[in-house]
Amino acid sequence: MLRAVTLDYWNTLFVDTRGRERERRRAELLRRELEQLGHRLPAGAYGDALRAGYDFFDRVWRDEARTPTSGEIVDVVLGALRAQAPAEVHARITSAFELLLLELPPDPVPGVVYTLPALAERYRLAVVCDTGYSPGSVLRELLDRHCMTPLFDYLYFSNEHGMSKPDVRVFKHTLVQLGVPAGEAAHVGDMQRTDIAGAQAAGMSAVHFVGASSRDAEHSTADALVRHFEELPAALGSLTCAGC
Repeated sequence: MLRAVTLDYWNTLFVDTRGRERERRRAELLRRELEQLGHRLPAGAYGDALRAGYDFFDRVWRDEARTPTSGEIVDVVLGALRAQAPAEVHARITSAFELLLLELPPDPVPGVVYTLPALAERYRLAVVCDTGYSPGSVLRELLDRHCMTPLFDYLYFSNEHGMSKPDVRVFKHTLVQLGVPAGEAAHVGDMQRTDIAGAQAAGMSAVHFVGASSRDAEHSTADALVRHFEELPAALGSLTCAGC
């Protein structure tokens, strides 16, 4: 019988439509900070440097199954600009990059706010999230804003543990915290490489949520595919019945 459900954060609980706006704000923040240090660079240099930071993040995420800290990414961005920043300036840039998500927040996926309470009545719930610029402390704040935090028995954020999906240790650690074996748990997420393959390698069932991003749907190996969050209870219920 299914007893626990873990859920991805991005494109599963929250959908982001303000990434480009945050990118512009980060570029402007970099320009202001570096000009105060005497660096005057072409306007396009800041966007190029931010892209170098994202390329670094993606490489480490894929090759090392961990997510670099925001401080590491800022190091790469500054390196791409050939700029050195004193420790206090580096810390200020890093903090601003992390907190910008709270100023320009993502939105809950449609149906999440109403469906999660029903899931929490039936299953032990956990978040399993690979973080980027915004660490777990910031992502918890977003959950709090939408009254979601009390619905979860455990919150896993990769920056706090040094491991990211699809490393099976991420899922196994979370299941230990929930007190539920892998055979009685399912993971819900939007990415084949991290969410679906990772959960299945850990011995869990996997539900592919494609309501916010369907780019991996064609190649999904998930046990079920869901297009609307409101369909999730029925999909999980079918997994429960299949295991009876």
